Amino acid sequence: MNKKHFVLIILLAGLFSASIAQEISGNRPPKKYRKIQKYLHQATRENLAGVIVYIKSPKLGEWVGVSGYADIDKKSPMQKDNILSIASIGKMYNAVAVMKLVQEGRIRLEDKIADYLPAEIINNLPDAKEVTIRNLLGHTSGFASYEFDPELNKLYLSGQLKLDTLSHQDALKRYVYGKASMNKPGTKFYYSSTNYMLLAIIVDKIIPEGHADYLRKLISRLGLTNTYYRQTPPEKNVNYYGDLNQDHVLENLTDQTFETSNWFIGDDGVYAPIEEAAHFIQYLMKGSILTQQYLNEMKTGNTVKVDTGLGLSTDKSFPYGLLYGHGGRGIATTADLYYFPRQDITIAIFCNNGLRGSTPSVKKSYYKMRTKIVKKLFLF
Repeated sequence: MNKKHFVLIILLAGLFSASIAQEISGNRPPKKYRKIQKYLHQATRENLAGVIVYIKSPKLGEWVGVSGYADIDKKSPMQKDNILSIASIGKMYNAVAVMKLVQEGRIRLEDKIADYLPAEIINNLPDAKEVTIRNLLGHTSGFASYEFDPELNKLYLSGQLKLDTLSHQDALKRYVYGKASMNKPGTKFYYSSTNYMLLAIIVDKIIPEGHADYLRKLISRLGLTNTYYRQTPPEKNVNYYGDLNQDHVLENLTDQTFETSNWFIGDDGVYAPIEEAAHFIQYLMKGSILTQQYLNEMKTGNTVKVDTGLGLSTDKSFPYGLLYGHGGRGIATTADLYYFPRQDITIAIFCNNGLRGSTPSVKKSYYKMRTKIVKKLFLF
């Protein structure tokens, strides 16, 4: 190799390194992120109101992409710092709070729920005297889910459920009491929001200030100042949309979303900007909230061999190998929040469009977008 060729190679290598550095530094997103941005635009052009995606990768850095509208009527674009209701991801937050209490020695996973709940609840739930805190966290209690009751679901999906007239005790009476067990405690997995409503009631018995205050303080200590629980955020909100009429016209369901999110206890109710939600699961997985012992319990402490831990969904599918996190599905909000430990990658997807009760085309747009994001990150 002559000197001229050697100098040329050095110059080209320098230009390539500078290009990579420029992409990672944030001046220009890496190519994969730019491709994912196109997936977001495609989804909002098709059916979705607005989308925010957060990705953090050791190779590609931290990135937030947005598309669509926070408010369709006003044509207000979705912003990176908008705060969204994240539906059942609230279960993960509340599970972390319960595990924190376990770590503090204020409650035990093998405690029977009958030690904490009033006789009226215990006597009206099947096999309740055998159910433990672990069963509630891991959805192995066998209790029917109040959210799946046909009457309540009809009112919920139609936007006619007046929650200001319904106490949580009344919800249990109307929609859970007297229903047959889905399985014997600890023998099968059955996803039930009733489990997390009961966990919140139990923590209210243990903590004088109540479970909501305990969770809010836990979130505050992590420096997540724009995350709220059962409180409508004072700013940076979005409008929420669904297609309950299934006429391919999005309905504004903002009032119903705030109403339900502020009513739920334990199983929902968290509002967060996407970066704070991503940081919450990162703090959890990196041991900043729970010690390794109790984090391992969350990951693997389910007594039934299914893809779930204690307040965490788990999965070992190709191509990513392993993930931890949770998803949320409402009539007007959709969210996914996952951490991939083998690759040290975090992915969050927030959408102000509901999949529950919507037309198949809305669901297809969301899941097609999500699948493309995963394939782009882990395969191509």
